[in-house]
Amino acid sequence: MKSFIILILLLTFINSRIGAQSRDSLWSIYNSQTISRSGARFMKGNEKLSYQDLKIEFNSPVTNELYHKSRNRSTISRLFNLASLGVIIISAFTPTNTAGNIEFIASTSLLGLGGLYYHNQSSWYLDKAIWIRNREVLFGTTH
Repeated sequence: MKSFIILILLLTFINSRIGAQSRDSLWSIYNSQTISRSGARFMKGNEKLSYQDLKIEFNSPVTNELYHKSRNRSTISRLFNLASLGVIIISAFTPTNTAGNIEFIASTSLLGLGGLYYHNQSSWYLDKAIWIRNREVLFGTTH
């Protein structure tokens, strides 16, 4: 009976050491290889990445496609925002009556909302691409 208890304690100790090593390896991969995002800033380990630098990080077809969707939506968002800014500038130099001012305000608002919509889509696609890429790095799954 005493040897059985020693055997169980020994197996428990060995099993906990194997699990700890596995967790330590996963922790080191997490710290050095995963990408984290804080607003418009991206970090991989201790390295700062730009939006363009992320292109080489997405190797699988799924993450690469999501990254390109994010870039396309970001470009469309910028175009909407520039058009909205253009309307504001034009409205400042165009003498109009009250109805004309309301039209300028409405068009600026609609263009701004369009830019916001595409910016949110761009962020969503990029977050999903980063999440899938990190999962692939940590667990070795690919699509």
